[in-house]
Amino acid sequence: MDPLNQQHRKANIERIASHTVGIASDRNTGVGTGTLALLDGQKFILTAKHVLGKSTPDELRFWLRPPTAMRDKAAKDTTNEEVGGFTIGEKLPIVDAQLDEVRDVAALRLDPNYTLPDGPEFYDMRRSVPLMKWDEKELDELSLLMLGFPIANSREVTTEGKRKFMFMGCAEHLSNYSADLNTKIWARIESRFSRDKDFAFTYNGDTEEYKPHGFSGCGVWVLGETPNAPVWTPDPIMIGIVHNWFSKLGILLALKLPAFIEAERA
Repeated sequence: MDPLNQQHRKANIERIASHTVGIASDRNTGVGTGTLALLDGQKFILTAKHVLGKSTPDELRFWLRPPTAMRDKAAKDTTNEEVGGFTIGEKLPIVDAQLDEVRDVAALRLDPNYTLPDGPEFYDMRRSVPLMKWDEKELDELSLLMLGFPIANSREVTTEGKRKFMFMGCAEHLSNYSADLNTKIWARIESRFSRDKDFAFTYNGDTEEYKPHGFSGCGVWVLGETPNAPVWTPDPIMIGIVHNWFSKLGILLALKLPAFIEAERA
């Protein structure tokens, strides 16, 4: 990858990170990823239902992006001195949870008066509405970018009894949309999933280094930029929410964000 493309990708990752949250469940023994999202004044955290584990909404804890640049170093390679203090995450004002049992997707609705600290920001889902009109030819070969919290990119900080406290780090993954895959795959997976509401894409990473299910609940983004701006700024567009991994097929499945928007507005 040439330096310009690397810079473009890194700038988009920084922006995606501001919309991304880590989610700790089951008394900090489970971990997953979510996205801060906004739709017509309602504030959500979108994720996969199984990320929540057995936790009730008030038991969940979240990691929000700090107002600093991301560090280009894997969490598993850090030292205690570099990490400094550690956190069990913070509680957020969740007022209800909308759970899609069929597609394993969850939308945690936040108190509309909640204000984020410096660093994180809500993604306006209205920006994704035009994608409802895109056909397969327009989507074909589109680069797809994910940012998640795979457990493999973590390091034990300390232990109390049988409980391990881990320092978590995020990891990115780049794939692409395939019109051919999304035309042929549906006969090979469960009928509860459909081409109308879901899309599939290949996992191109090392499944031993960062297991694909470590990206459960994360957003799927296409790289963008603000058109006609005097200064270039990254402007990624979210198109889906990862909810399933089919190991034998080597694919991840995501709910189309426009499908969520349509259901929310119905």
